[in-house]
Amino acid sequence: MKQILLCLLLLTLSTARAQDSLVPQRKSIITLSLFSPVFSYVPRYNVGYMRNVAPRWWVGLEAGYGSYGAVFGSESDGDEYITKEYRSYQLSPEVYFDLRPSSKLKHLVSAELFYINHKDHYLTSRYDGADGIEYTFDAADYKRIKTGLNINYSLMFYFSGRFGLLWKTGFGIAHRDVAYSNVLNKTALPGNSGADEEGSWFGTEEYQDQEGAVTKFNFNTDLKLFYRF
Repeated sequence: MKQILLCLLLLTLSTARAQDSLVPQRKSIITLSLFSPVFSYVPRYNVGYMRNVAPRWWVGLEAGYGSYGAVFGSESDGDEYITKEYRSYQLSPEVYFDLRPSSKLKHLVSAELFYINHKDHYLTSRYDGADGIEYTFDAADYKRIKTGLNINYSLMFYFSGRFGLLWKTGFGIAHRDVAYSNVLNKTALPGNSGADEEGSWFGTEEYQDQEGAVTKFNFNTDLKLFYRF
């Protein structure tokens, strides 16, 4: 009887030790964005890493890359929002605060800095110049640099001990700088283009057409697959 009790005690202690060690051993998370390759005007594959550095604090870094041959919905006729010359890069460090550290359903608030570099080569199109004049052209190199800060709210849903989904939404401020260069057959159109038709305050409509720098509100949403280890 004593031997049975001793075995049960040792088994209980071993199980408890394994459960207690489960949390510190799983302080890292890798993520893969499900939205950015498909539901975006500048599609990219975004991969991230998160690390639990304190009971309530996480730090993370996400990197993204997109090209014509590596994204969904690519066009080849040169007059869509991406062409065969399309390239984009993203880098986003982020700091998270866990609102419910003892809960399996994680509620996180975070501050995220982001940098996006977007390049392309457009044919037979138009843009509104920084001088307020609308131009048409036969070919041009396009470059957009977008930087900013988002405040996000995230939910982490587990569907196993290690896998789950992370849904994120937030808003912030973004600075966008668009430049056209090597413009072939640049022709000014009569009248003022449309600095008055710039589109939404969130900047989701005119990121291609408006040359120059502008600061706007930024809206952010994503759904990520994650693996915790």
